[in-house]
Amino acid sequence: MIPSRALIASLIALLALSAPAGAQFVPRHIYPPVATADPFLPDSRLPGPGVWRDVGFLHDRIDRARDAGLITRREARRFSRQANRIADRAFTYGRDGLSSSEQVELQSRTRAVESAISQAAVTRD
Repeated sequence: MIPSRALIASLIALLALSAPAGAQFVPRHIYPPVATADPFLPDSRLPGPGVWRDVGFLHDRIDRARDAGLITRREARRFSRQANRIADRAFTYGRDGLSSSEQVELQSRTRAVESAISQAAVTRD
């Protein structure tokens, strides 16, 4: 028995629908490899001396300025409290590791206290 034309047409349609993706009209686009970011290197800057060293330098500078008579005892206490607040924040932030924004914040606070000490010493002269 010879297959009918309807049966042949349905088999051809079935084969056309089940054709692999390579038989499509538009070929699949292949993208070139791209370098991925390293999650362990979030910032390309080198790490600074560290917050604890900066706070230690602040306390030393406050003591030297007070001993030299450049700032009053009251100003020295105020600057020491600010330096201690920076140290407290560094301890709190550092529990889970300092992010780059936290490092920048602590460095800017340290610079603000340093400039306040300089300003107080200049106005005292």
